[in-house]
Amino acid sequence: MTSAKCFISWVRESGRGHLAACAGWGTAVLYGILSLTRLSFDTENTFFGIGSVELWRGCAALGIVMALLEFFYLLQPAKLDFYYSLPVSRKTIFWSRYVHGIIHGAVPAVLVMAACGIYQASIDTSFDPYTGSYTGKSIFVCAAVFFLFYHIGIASLTVCGNIVSAVLAGAVLTAGFPLLIQGACIPLSENYFDAYYRIPLTELLNSVLSPLDLASGLFGRELYLKPNILAFSPDISLILAVFVWILALFAVFAFAQKARQTERVGRAFVLLPAERVVETWVTFLCGILVFSFFTELLTGTAGAGNRPGTAAMSAAGAAAVCVGVHCLMEGILKKPGAKLMRRRWQLAGTGAAAVCAGAAFAVGAPAYDGWFPEDAQAVGISINGLDMNYDTYREAVYGDTYVIDGQLAQYELSGEGKAALLGWLEDVVRGSGDVQTAGMETTGMQPEEVQTSETQSEETSAEITRATVCYRMENGTCRYRSYPVTETQLAAFSAVYNTEEYKTAAYPAVKLSDVSEDRFTWRDGVKDRDLPLNADEKEALLEAWREDISSLEMEELSAVLPCGFVRIRSSTDGSASDLPVYPFFEKTCGLLERYGTDTGNALADYTIDSVEVLESTPVPANVSGGVHLSVYDKTDEIAELAQKLVPDELDIQPLLCPLEHTGDVEAVVTDEETNSLIRVDCVMKRE
Repeated sequence: MTSAKCFISWVRESGRGHLAACAGWGTAVLYGILSLTRLSFDTENTFFGIGSVELWRGCAALGIVMALLEFFYLLQPAKLDFYYSLPVSRKTIFWSRYVHGIIHGAVPAVLVMAACGIYQASIDTSFDPYTGSYTGKSIFVCAAVFFLFYHIGIASLTVCGNIVSAVLAGAVLTAGFPLLIQGACIPLSENYFDAYYRIPLTELLNSVLSPLDLASGLFGRELYLKPNILAFSPDISLILAVFVWILALFAVFAFAQKARQTERVGRAFVLLPAERVVETWVTFLCGILVFSFFTELLTGTAGAGNRPGTAAMSAAGAAAVCVGVHCLMEGILKKPGAKLMRRRWQLAGTGAAAVCAGAAFAVGAPAYDGWFPEDAQAVGISINGLDMNYDTYREAVYGDTYVIDGQLAQYELSGEGKAALLGWLEDVVRGSGDVQTAGMETTGMQPEEVQTSETQSEETSAEITRATVCYRMENGTCRYRSYPVTETQLAAFSAVYNTEEYKTAAYPAVKLSDVSEDRFTWRDGVKDRDLPLNADEKEALLEAWREDISSLEMEELSAVLPCGFVRIRSSTDGSASDLPVYPFFEKTCGLLERYGTDTGNALADYTIDSVEVLESTPVPANVSGGVHLSVYDKTDEIAELAQKLVPDELDIQPLLCPLEHTGDVEAVVTDEETNSLIRVDCVMKRE
């Protein structure tokens, strides 16, 4: 049994090369100097711990470097022969280097961050309440990321026999699961599931099974504001995941350092179980990635109508690739003279697993698309183009999850609106709202009337937009779906839109109170005018708008655009709330008229100096042109265009009341009060 004194001696022996010490202490000191320098100039946007992208990347890189410096001897036969010839157990050599790497890797980082925390507390009073908590949490996540990648490096070096295979093993550990989820699971879901928007389980798995995503999540990924970063605590799932990673990798190299066969150094793997595991995993991963690739290719070429054929051809491609990858790896890994197909059952099982995993998405698509909850705690809804301006509409159509997630949070219904929404969604999911084609034998219409009716039926049953839904279940989990919406189903959505709960979500200004000291402004899309109102008039105007919103029905929004907005800017926090005002808002318009504001004043009522229309057409690469600017400055041209132009600011219902966005239109308006020119972005009314 090795004595403690001998173990400590070998820890000292490990440091005689000084490379590990220089790497660990040098990196920590350099980072500390840079952090202290940046903190001395800017404490609002400089973070020495959580919130620092440079720190988590540096910790990950340092962990890999320390593993290479400490355990590269495992790949050197001459040095192994020398070490193992000494009267010291291989266990002592291995664990002394492990401890030495921790001393010179993790300890310097802990000391430097403690110093940074003390320094920032001395110069930044807003940091005082977070000195202990932020510094402590930063030290914890820094150490966790270091240990994670330190163990990845050690495990790769311990089970492999040469540097090339060790690098590839580390790459498989780091990128294998992200490739599976992002390269296969998510694309297959998008191609086979019509109702796919997002699956929280795959997102969670990606965040905990990807070492890089796990590290960035521990450091507060996508946090930018100082209060949020200082108060941030890593999610418990990430903390558990990093502990599992560290302990699992520790178990791997603790077993491997005892079982590794020294005579196999120089080959790809020194452990046969590791060889088979890596071979199986790489073969499976390549197979399912090819399944996903063929699905993407065939869906884009032939469309989504022939999914069984797409799945069958993708399965054939995946099986062929599994055979090819397995044979390639066998050719590299097998001993000279060994049979190429010595592991036929392993190949059969791996290929079958890849094919079945890919085919499961095609088989499970009807169940996924047709799933509908019996009840839910709350339901969030986002319909592309409804209650959003045109720019937001385009972002939603192009799949901007930030926009859609914001809509889902804003329009989360749990009362009367939820009941109406679930009823509408059930019709959408079951397809009961589709328009049926009419026929002569049942209607008695003439042939030309039947043709017209069938055309209209096809138009009303075609998809015009999509509705994204978040079902918040009783157990707190969320399930997302995205459904195509037809014109008929959109019209039926009025039963949801006209509920008080939905309108409160769509028009949050109805919840404003005590606006007597706030600033009121009238905005008609051309210029802003202050409304000189007293406290009673402000309250009366807000109450009139509330009553008009209460009586608003969705059907009215498809007939007319708003004539302007009343902007209320808070006197306490400076936030602004825009109150859309439609011509049929009798109470609101009546009060505004009484207060001296002409709500009927349109763009055509202003003095327009000229109209500029910028149109662009696609051109081949490296070819100039494709842009045409037309300027209309004649009186008759301006008069004709003025009747068609609408300020872009008023385009807030692109789905219900669509306008033309074929080019960039700008009207130059003369402000007679200030004798200046106002450039107004405009869109065209449809014919």
